[in-house]
Amino acid sequence: MKNKVPLTTEKAQESAHRVDSGMALFIVLVLVLVLTVVITQMVFVTQVEKRISQNRQGYTQLTYSLQAASRKVVQNVSEDLMEDLGLLEEEILEDEFNSDLDTSNPEGPGAGNPTGNSGGRAGVEAGSSQDENEVDTRHDTWAYAIEDYINEVNVTGEVIDGESCIDLNHIFELVVEEEEESATDAADGVDLSNLGQAGAVIDETINGAGDLDSELEEFVIPDQEVVDAAQEMMIRLIEAVVDYNQENGFEYSETPDATGVAESIVTFVYQRVSEESTRRIHSLDALLEIEDISLELLEGPVDPIALAEAEDAAAANQDGFSSGMTGGMDLESLPGLGSLDFLEQSGYSLLDDMVEAPIAPIGLRHVLTANSSGKINLNTARPEVIISLLRSFEDFEEAKDIAWQIFQQGDTFKEESEEDADSFASEEEEDAAQEFEHFTNINQLGQVNEEWSESTPGEDSILELLKSDLESKVVFSSKYFTATLKGTKDNRTLSGRLVCARRDRHVVVLSWRELQR
Repeated sequence: MKNKVPLTTEKAQESAHRVDSGMALFIVLVLVLVLTVVITQMVFVTQVEKRISQNRQGYTQLTYSLQAASRKVVQNVSEDLMEDLGLLEEEILEDEFNSDLDTSNPEGPGAGNPTGNSGGRAGVEAGSSQDENEVDTRHDTWAYAIEDYINEVNVTGEVIDGESCIDLNHIFELVVEEEEESATDAADGVDLSNLGQAGAVIDETINGAGDLDSELEEFVIPDQEVVDAAQEMMIRLIEAVVDYNQENGFEYSETPDATGVAESIVTFVYQRVSEESTRRIHSLDALLEIEDISLELLEGPVDPIALAEAEDAAAANQDGFSSGMTGGMDLESLPGLGSLDFLEQSGYSLLDDMVEAPIAPIGLRHVLTANSSGKINLNTARPEVIISLLRSFEDFEEAKDIAWQIFQQGDTFKEESEEDADSFASEEEEDAAQEFEHFTNINQLGQVNEEWSESTPGEDSILELLKSDLESKVVFSSKYFTATLKGTKDNRTLSGRLVCARRDRHVVVLSWRELQR
């Protein structure tokens, strides 16, 4: 055996030095790793806080922009009323507009009403007396699609007047025949025209200002005949909506069953009105509680072309390009609001004697409402709504043809005298709004088609049947308006919904709420 050679002192020191060096290197590596983790964490937290701050700032801009757009909607509605009454003076209008907003909501739209529910009686016609000069059409300023660029936010939206739709709170009232109304009035001493929904309601007026002309002592549940008639009306309405979408290439993922959906809606409303605490339906969103009603049916099918354009616009916005009708242009350089150039730029098709509105999918939200006077404005109602009211025309295609003729009358250019034509063609009036035909009384339906006034022995003419179906149910101006707005900036989106109503010569904000982020 060989003897072990003891390590020299020098080798022992060298070995110890290596151990110490290795330990020091390990400690340095650990420290570097810890510092890396700490710095990475700090950078991450900083970026997160920066993004949160940017989002908060961005959504604040979106909120302010939508509120500015909503105030513009209220102003347009007010200006249109003042113009109809011949009271459109800038100073008076501005004073009344500011006074109305300050009185109804001192802290802005929706103040003190965070739930978004109507603060008053949206089922009773605001300013119940209707002046002959008060006429609202779908070519009024308030009625055009909203396209604006506010505070670097692209704001889009639409305004739908309640009187262009069938009010869920009035579906039973709409199917009661005129003679039945008179009989009911005589028996109960109640004026159905002043009732809120389904034939009767006691509620407060807008913002609690004023009382009903007469109060109903007992709520009368609609009988089965009225319920069945309401269901037939809703079937017609839903069939017309589905027919319009499919005819224009807007397909449903699952085609709605009109009969089943109509029955579900009528049952839902009947159950609600049967209980005093739930009698008032405040929002169409309540329909989503019904199993047969999908979001697609409520909002309308997706338009593939519009979807592609929206994606392109979003991509353009990322590159700093402003999308929308204005295209980032100075608003003052746009053609006159309502002029033919404006209509063409807005997507209308210009024909020889009329225009055709852009084709877009529709849902129940475009033909139903929860805020109206209960009547139907013949100047703004969609054909689908008119079809549902034509009970004398059992054939759907016949009712559809008549309804579309009535609707297209509102898109027909108004005939002008030579003096008016010269004035319109003058250089000063080059961008003046185009005048369109509209109705101010039910007898003017005979001007839509001369053949409607012709009758055969033993049969009523089409005009007489139309008057029988519509005369007690239509008006020619609107009192309630719902604006749905959407603001977009840097891939951030915020939506809001405004409900306002005209009361006498004022416009009252009933609700404002943000819908989604």
